[in-house]
Amino acid sequence: MRSIAWLLPLVVVGASACSTPPPAPPPFQTTVNMKDLMLNVIDPAADGVWDAVGTVITMDGTFEKFPATDDEWAGVRSYAIQLAESGNLLMLPSRSNGSPEWIADAQALIAQSTRAIKSIEAKDKDALFTIGGDIYDACTSCHNKFIVPPAGTVKP
Repeated sequence: MRSIAWLLPLVVVGASACSTPPPAPPPFQTTVNMKDLMLNVIDPAADGVWDAVGTVITMDGTFEKFPATDDEWAGVRSYAIQLAESGNLLMLPSRSNGSPEWIADAQALIAQSTRAIKSIEAKDKDALFTIGGDIYDACTSCHNKFIVPPAGTVKP
């Protein structure tokens, strides 16, 4: 018995190696093209975050714009959540085509949007304003690499 006891760990490891692999994930079925995703999901969510805070200067004077009630903060939080989750939509294989740069930009959108959610939960209007700029930078990084300019125009 003593001479074969060392075989037991090998049998356990070997048996686990023979187990069946997990099933493949279900196929993703995107329903809109990239332009529609941007126009109908991502842009409105980004605008909801960006438009929530800022300084407005008019002929009548200057005033600060920011959420003032719990309901207004909750509305902005909803936009930030939509924006963060949109990063996952951008990483779907049919949209990312496995591009490391595309994935990195989508992950940056998620990271900055997650920071926005935290600033909203803290009701920190100054942080949200700054993070709004960081979200803009994440968007611009992707757009500069992947948006194809219309025919006859020059990409800046």
